[in-house]
Amino acid sequence: MDLEGIGALTAAVVAIIGIPASILIGRWQMKAALRAAEATSEAGLAQAESAYHAALDAVRAQANAAHQQWRRGIQREAYASFLLAAHRLQELGYRFATENEQDLSVENIRAGKAAMEDALAALKAAQTIIELEGPDDVAAPAAGMTNAAQMTSYYLGKQATYERAWGKLARLMDDHATDAGAAAARLMDGLVGLRSTSPSELDELSGPAERSCRDAWGALSPGTLDEDEFIALLEGWSSRPPTSSSPYLDAVNQFSEAEARFVRAAKIELHSQTAL
Repeated sequence: MDLEGIGALTAAVVAIIGIPASILIGRWQMKAALRAAEATSEAGLAQAESAYHAALDAVRAQANAAHQQWRRGIQREAYASFLLAAHRLQELGYRFATENEQDLSVENIRAGKAAMEDALAALKAAQTIIELEGPDDVAAPAAGMTNAAQMTSYYLGKQATYERAWGKLARLMDDHATDAGAAAARLMDGLVGLRSTSPSELDELSGPAERSCRDAWGALSPGTLDEDEFIALLEGWSSRPPTSSSPYLDAVNQFSEAEARFVRAAKIELHSQTAL
């Protein structure tokens, strides 16, 4: 074989050997590219998962913060509404006790009693909300305030009856020339006698001073002083008027002390939530 033939044969052999080598190198390159792509994909997935969890945590934290803020707002509103309801009941009681004597109309008396009943119902409803919202450190003094406010309103109502009866009696005594004026004067004398009666004599249901008061009351025209008004005069003159009695003054002190505890506990609760 000549040199030209040998060269052609050599070139053919090299070409045949080079094809598998090229294929092999291509496969190595493809595998390396796949491994790089897989590594890149895994890194991307890990980064995406980390970003997803971070976003989810941020959403949860934001949702929790929004919920805490919403709940704190509900509690703040409940606490404020309760305080307003408690003082509203007190205010109506004071007004009913002091202004009732000036307007003796049945409509005014009924309106005053209805307003106090509505205020007491509103206070109890506000207390129920606080019991639901909690905590117990706030709910306990709120219950104490409600009990004390109910007690003070009871005695303020009795004071209103006493003031109304006293106003009627004073106007009757201004007219000395009538039988009603004379009976009112005798009733006043009997009440003064009650004030000077010893405690042991007051324990007797039919003591002389009380009998004198009942006789004078019976001499008045029917309806001039109803039984509640007459009893209020007896109780007020035999001991003290309702708002000067020990139970009323104790209830006022209890209300003030319970209110101080309530406000202090409410501040602690709201501020602790703010810190969260």
